[in-house]
Amino acid sequence: MRARAESTLAQVGERFPLYADPVSGRWRTTARGSWAGGCWAGLLWLLDMPDASAWTAKLGCWHDSDTVLQSLIFWYGGGDTGRAAKSLAARAADGVIPWGTAFGPDTGIRADGAAGVVPLLAANGLHDLARSHVDAHLAIDETWPRGRAWLMLAAADAVLWLGEDYRERAESMARQWSPPGDTSADAIAAVALLKLGLDATPVLARLADAVHDGRLLGGTYEDLENQELVWGTFFYAVALAIASGRISPREF
Repeated sequence: MRARAESTLAQVGERFPLYADPVSGRWRTTARGSWAGGCWAGLLWLLDMPDASAWTAKLGCWHDSDTVLQSLIFWYGGGDTGRAAKSLAARAADGVIPWGTAFGPDTGIRADGAAGVVPLLAANGLHDLARSHVDAHLAIDETWPRGRAWLMLAAADAVLWLGEDYRERAESMARQWSPPGDTSADAIAAVALLKLGLDATPVLARLADAVHDGRLLGGTYEDLENQELVWGTFFYAVALAIASGRISPREF
């Protein structure tokens, strides 16, 4: 995975990788990282790459953007999480941070709007907002596989950061998890399972089978299938790091 990250750095230049063709390995890139920029920076931190801090600095363009996904960008990518927490709190309405308009029209409460919110807010003392936000999102009846994974991760983070009263719900979601047909969803779910102290071996085994030359394939993004997705690789790396005891479940 480190070798693949090094080749990615050489390929993308100053742009952020988003997803790569399974045959050629060529990355589709974005100038500012889009919603997954924090996953790229976070992956570089996990791999102890010397370039990590420079990529985290590039995420500063998202500070104060009108999107709940500041949580996904800054919690996983590093940087000034305190500023991000204040920005999200300022946008909250009735205890929920709305989706926002940075990535198109505000579509209300969405499953991916729960990603990273609980730890980012709770780590900065905003426990009540973290609780009301995650409660609203856990009420979603989600069928989209990656959406279900985001919600399970949010529930697992709620156990770690807000209390054991979330454990029954989180473990119920974990028991219902089944192969999603999207390795990025499985990688997110593996992190949730490990944060809950549950057996993630079957999920990690599926992910290992999808790795070829350091590339986690089998990801689904919009109408594309069998892609290498930067967020899938990142969460797989987080899962491996937690499973091996290299990082604590609260670190990412």
